[in-house]
Amino acid sequence: MTIMTRSLLGRAGPALFLASAMVLPAAAADRRQSFEVSASVVRGCVVTAEAGGRWGAISLGTVNGLPGTSATGTLLSGGVAGLALSCTPGTRVNVTADAGDHAVAGQRRLQRNGGNEALGYALYADGGTTAWTTQAVTLTFADDVARRMLPVTASATLAQAMPAGTYTDTVRVTLTF
Repeated sequence: MTIMTRSLLGRAGPALFLASAMVLPAAAADRRQSFEVSASVVRGCVVTAEAGGRWGAISLGTVNGLPGTSATGTLLSGGVAGLALSCTPGTRVNVTADAGDHAVAGQRRLQRNGGNEALGYALYADGGTTAWTTQAVTLTFADDVARRMLPVTASATLAQAMPAGTYTDTVRVTLTF
């Protein structure tokens, strides 16, 4: 019995096989590619808020309602004095406060809950002795600083006798950077 076989590669077969084997590693190297990962950091600022989203509160304490009585208080936010500002390092931020809900002719006033009586008061920012009206307080964050405190105080002096009660106002603060 005779079995006949014939190579499909013929005489050129071994040379082609070796040549194709040498090409494969180079082809695998060509399949490796890369991609880039990037991020852009933009300037930004936030104020650390207390529970409920409030930026803090100033209590002028309890005073008698007699003329000439004075009271002062400091903004406390999360147990810390002042507005806690966090900004991208290198940012310059302008902090403004509006005149409040009960202002008359630009004068901030605390209004008695359930009444119309009002008590004038002033805000002071960043250790200043000039009343902080609606003008901006400018803070610059150095390239290695991301958090600063902005001290805010309030003071009031009763110009006349005031009825007992709780007097309140709400002031909105805006950050521009």
